Amino acid sequence: MASTIKDIAKRLDISVSTVSYALNGGPRKVPSSVRAQVLAVAKELDYRPNRVARSMVTGRSDTIGIVPPEVSEDVFLSPYLHLALNGIFNEAGRLHQDVLLFTRCNETDREELTSVLVDGRVDGVIFIAPHFSEKAVEIAMSTRAPCVSISGVPLEGVLSFCVDNEAGVNMALQHLYDLGHRKIAHIAGRLDMQDALVRLQAYQAFLRSKRIPYREEWVGMGQFMIEGGRRAMNALLSLPEPPTAVFCANDEMAIGATLEAYACNRRVPEDISIVGFDNSPGAEHVYPAITTVAQPISDLGAAAVRALRAIVENREPEDTPTLPAELIVRASTARPTENPQ
Repeated sequence: MASTIKDIAKRLDISVSTVSYALNGGPRKVPSSVRAQVLAVAKELDYRPNRVARSMVTGRSDTIGIVPPEVSEDVFLSPYLHLALNGIFNEAGRLHQDVLLFTRCNETDREELTSVLVDGRVDGVIFIAPHFSEKAVEIAMSTRAPCVSISGVPLEGVLSFCVDNEAGVNMALQHLYDLGHRKIAHIAGRLDMQDALVRLQAYQAFLRSKRIPYREEWVGMGQFMIEGGRRAMNALLSLPEPPTAVFCANDEMAIGATLEAYACNRRVPEDISIVGFDNSPGAEHVYPAITTVAQPISDLGAAAVRALRAIVENREPEDTPTLPAELIVRASTARPTENPQ
C-alpha cells in the first residue's frame, strides 16, 4: 500500500498540514530543518504525491492547455505544428508540466472550454497561431485565464512569441533582388492569421523600398497548404507576363509551387526561382532543395511554456517575444535567365 502524508506526519509527530506545506512549498512557510526531515522521510517511505490533492493545496494543476490552429481537419499534418509541439512538450517535461491538448475549440464548444479554464484542469493556455476570429482566445481573456500565444494575433494583454517576420521576408527578397530578380511574386498564407498578413505587408514594403511596382496578379493565395501553393503557382505561370521568382509564405506552399512548376514544364531555378519560409524538414528533401527563411519554431514553443509558467507564478517572463530569422540558401534560387548578369 502506498505511503501517504499521514504516514510521514505520524513518523515525525507533526501535523498533516505541516507535511503538506513542506512537500508543496507552501502556501505557509515551513522551517528548512523541518522540510529537510519531511523530504528525508518521504524518500524513505517511497512517498508518491497525489497530484489532485496537491493541486487543492497549491491551486495549480501543473498542466498546460494547448489550443492548436483552427485550420482544417488535417491540421496535425502541419510541419509547423509538429515543431511547435515538439518545443512545447520538451520544455513542459523539463519543467515537470503535463500538457492537455484541446482538439475542439470552435464556437459551439464555448461553454466546455470556459469550464476547463475556470475549473482548475489547466493553469493556463498556449494558443498556436490563432487567427483573427479565434473564439478560444476571446474566451480565455474573458475568464482572465493566463495565456500566451505562438505567432498569434496581436491582442492586448496576451504575450505572443513569433519570429521576426519583417526581417525574414527582407532577407528572402533581398536574396532574390541581389540575384537580379525584379519580377517577384508572392504566394500568401491565410490572411486571417498574423504571420501571413505580416509577411504580405513586408513583401509590399520591400517592393516599395526598391521602387518595384506592386502587381495584384502577382500575389496568389495558397492558404499555407501544398495544394494551395500548386494552384497559386499555376495561376502565376499562366499570366501573359509570369514572374521570374516567387516568395512563398511557408515551405509547404513552396513545395507545392515547385511541384507545379515542373508540372507546367518549368525548371527550378533555371526558369523560376522559389523561396519558402519556416525551414521545415520537407524543404530540404524535395528536388531541388528549397531556399528558405528558418524560424526557430521549437524555440518559440519552449519560450511560450516558460513565459506561461512565469505568468502563473506571478513572475515577469524572461524570454524576448521576437526571435531572429535566418536565410538558408539552397538550390531553388538562381539568377534569372533574362537577366543573368
